[in-house]
Amino acid sequence: MNQDMKELKQKLLSECLGIVGEKIAGLQTNLKGFQDAANEETKSSAGDKYETGRAMMHLEKEKVAHALNEVLKQKKVLDQLDAQTDQVAELGSVIKTNKGLFYLSVSLGKIKHEGVDVFCLSPVSPLGKMFLGTKKGEQVTFNKIVYLIEEVA
Repeated sequence: MNQDMKELKQKLLSECLGIVGEKIAGLQTNLKGFQDAANEETKSSAGDKYETGRAMMHLEKEKVAHALNEVLKQKKVLDQLDAQTDQVAELGSVIKTNKGLFYLSVSLGKIKHEGVDVFCLSPVSPLGKMFLGTKKGEQVTFNKIVYLIEEVA
C-alpha cells in the first residue's frame, strides 16, 4: 500500500471522528437546553397553551435524542476502524477512483480534506455496497456512471 494513501486514511479517520464529535457535542447541548427549559417553565394561566408548548418541546427533544443516538452509532463504527487493510475494499478502506476519493466508513457525505473532496459513505449505502470487495483495476457501474478503481488502501 502506498504510504501516502495510508497517511490519508489515518487523517480521514481523525477528521471523521472530529466531525462526529462536534455533532455529538452540539446535540448534547441541545438536549441540555431542552431539559433546562423544561425545568424553568412554570404552568401559565393559559393552560392549553402551556400543554401544547410542552408537547412540542417534548417532540423536538425526542428528535434530537434520536439524532444523537444515530451519531453515537457512527462514532462507534469509526472507533472500530484502524489504518490497516489489504488491497480489497472493506469497511475502513479509502478507494481512489477516476471519479474521486471515497472513504468507506460512515455516511457523512462530501468532506474537504486538504483541499480535496472525499466522499464518506457507509458500506451499506447503495454505492458503498458496490465498492465492497473491489480491487485495483476493477470497475463498478452505478447509476450509469463507471468508477475505475485506481487504488484501494
